[in-house]
Amino acid sequence: MSQYTYQPGRVHLLRVPTGEDLLGTLEEFVTDNDIQTAWLSYLGAVQTASLRYYDQDELEYCDFHIHQHLEVLSGMGNVSLLDGKPFIHTHAVFADSSGRAFGGHVNHGCVVWALEVKIEEFEGEAPVRQFDEETALSLWKHPGSS
Repeated sequence: MSQYTYQPGRVHLLRVPTGEDLLGTLEEFVTDNDIQTAWLSYLGAVQTASLRYYDQDELEYCDFHIHQHLEVLSGMGNVSLLDGKPFIHTHAVFADSSGRAFGGHVNHGCVVWALEVKIEEFEGEAPVRQFDEETALSLWKHPGSS
């Protein structure tokens, strides 16, 4: 188990404009504001969703799309470094007009209808994502660990 200890930093509250790409807008914000370590949460609605599921047997992402208006019941994620740049890892749960829920790893192509976001920064050296042989994913490796 790895443990990371940070002090709280700035807290940003954002409203993502209608028609924007959910992930792309968040990526632009953290890059423009030099945010390297943060936790984020959001809620609202999307016009269409683009998600991914990680197949643990095949060790690959499978993309899927939901082409309908959906409520964002809960979205959460984090910011760390990948290849020296801020990287957002975020998942969300969505619901359709019948209340059926869908969820997954948020991909580019989630088109926002209305979205409110909280980004909570942390002070300290950012965790760095490095390739993990066992999972074939880029996972946190704290800069101070071997």
